[in-house]
Amino acid sequence: MKALPIKLNYRKLDENTGYAPYFREILKSEVKEALKGLEKPNGKAYDIYDDGLKIYTTVNIQMQQYAEEGLAQHMTFLQKSIDSRYDMKNGSHWKGREKLLEKAAKESDRWKNLAEDGLSDKEIRASFDIKVPMKVFAWNSKREKDTVMTPLDSIKYHLQMEQASFMAMDPVTGEVKAWVGGINYKTYKNDHVNLKTKRQVGSTIKPFLYTQAMEERGFTPDTDCENAAQYFEGFGWVPSGRKAGGGTMTMANGLAFSKNGVTAYLMKQVGPKQFVDFLQRINIPTPVKPYPSIALGTCDLSMYEMLWGYTYFAGRGFSTKPYSISRIEDRNGNVIKRFDFSVNRKEVVSEVTAYTMCKMMQGTVDKGTARGMRTRVGAAEMGGKTGTTDDNADAWFIGYTPQLLAGSWVGFEYTFMRNTGDGNRIARPIAEYFFKKVLENKNLGIEKNAKFIKPAEMENEINSADIIISDYDPNPEAQGDDQGVGTQDDYNEYGPADPIGPESKPVEDDPKPKKDTQKVIQNTPANKKDDETVPIGAPADKPEKKKGLLRRLFDKKNN
Repeated sequence: MKALPIKLNYRKLDENTGYAPYFREILKSEVKEALKGLEKPNGKAYDIYDDGLKIYTTVNIQMQQYAEEGLAQHMTFLQKSIDSRYDMKNGSHWKGREKLLEKAAKESDRWKNLAEDGLSDKEIRASFDIKVPMKVFAWNSKREKDTVMTPLDSIKYHLQMEQASFMAMDPVTGEVKAWVGGINYKTYKNDHVNLKTKRQVGSTIKPFLYTQAMEERGFTPDTDCENAAQYFEGFGWVPSGRKAGGGTMTMANGLAFSKNGVTAYLMKQVGPKQFVDFLQRINIPTPVKPYPSIALGTCDLSMYEMLWGYTYFAGRGFSTKPYSISRIEDRNGNVIKRFDFSVNRKEVVSEVTAYTMCKMMQGTVDKGTARGMRTRVGAAEMGGKTGTTDDNADAWFIGYTPQLLAGSWVGFEYTFMRNTGDGNRIARPIAEYFFKKVLENKNLGIEKNAKFIKPAEMENEINSADIIISDYDPNPEAQGDDQGVGTQDDYNEYGPADPIGPESKPVEDDPKPKKDTQKVIQNTPANKKDDETVPIGAPADKPEKKKGLLRRLFDKKNN
């Protein structure tokens, strides 16, 4: 009997398949938490895998793709700059860190699998110095490439890939719109957005201190502040080494150009303990110790909670917890749980203070450390803040319009490897790409001309252009001293000429199946002829069991 042509486009579905893989992993735990205490009509607990539940999330697929595109295009270009550095080429940054590499080797799947096969630690370790064929992550459309290298070199190679993360949300409702936890979920499972992954935040924490100075100490954008190191009893000088520009400047200029001396002066007026209390008040979940240096961002916080903290700016003084599930239905379409953002929203500062900060933070994206960004993305009004930590280990940018809040972070898994620039050059381009694409897409409902709402009780309007000295020559400062190398021209604003595209892809049939899936075949093996083709996916004859490749290479080396 002759079979009809068949179409085989089988795709194995796993955690790496489909949209927003980092977000979906977080979603599992959130759904489990949401279902606690809920029972089915039969009295049993719901099972997220077997009960056919329908989970409606807040993530916008188009925004998610823009976020992934912006991250991929910028990181592709940035990695080329990283790979050309002297310390990366000659491997000098690994000197003295051999124990770290050994630890990474023992934690790898390769080591665990060989141990299960019965090899001794000595044999396994020797195999890590033998070159073998393998697939490694690469910045191309497939996000991988075939190569030959030793497993130990593979560990070095993957750790030298710079990581990044991005999150976007509605600052008023708290709806999460995009979530990118890393550069590639298949290879790098560590999610740099979620609450548990924390990094030093650098100058992105400064707007919180400026807010408190206005809310509780009577400061205004025009208040003159010392741009000088401050001495704190029992702690010493902040910034360390008494490094600050000197003189005085308005508080607005201090924030726009991220002056450490001005920030230290404000910390002196507010007090470390009071600032920590304020961070708790605006719902930063991580406990922060009251060291004076936290004003410069020496504390470790997550992207998730930093965006949570920033919601009160565009949120008119209200802090709103990010949330990602709108409702859960059972298999019959009955709503078993609905989520209301209002229960996670509370007023933390006055509307006047929040509005004033929005106007003052526009100085950053107009003339400050992220100079010109607002104009380039086409927003009528926008606020933002860059952040850079000691020796450029972490680069941040957090920005917002009246309807959208987003943040980007760039750094390595291990902080002894450094970025090649500050938050403006390293992190901002990801967020800028995202905002530009979103504002150009009218279907998304994020208006270019949206403006922050002036409180009714404010007598005079605040013009952000008037509170920034137009001819000021900015010298933006990070939390640390090293501002990196290179110039703005070293960084491509919009990525490579041949864009890689987003990591997320829909789960769908292949519209153009391969020719060999269309072969006419006989449906009984007994009738198979020599010139016939076995369709893709058909089982081959079981080969004779051979030694594994690593074992054969190991034996060859020792013979």
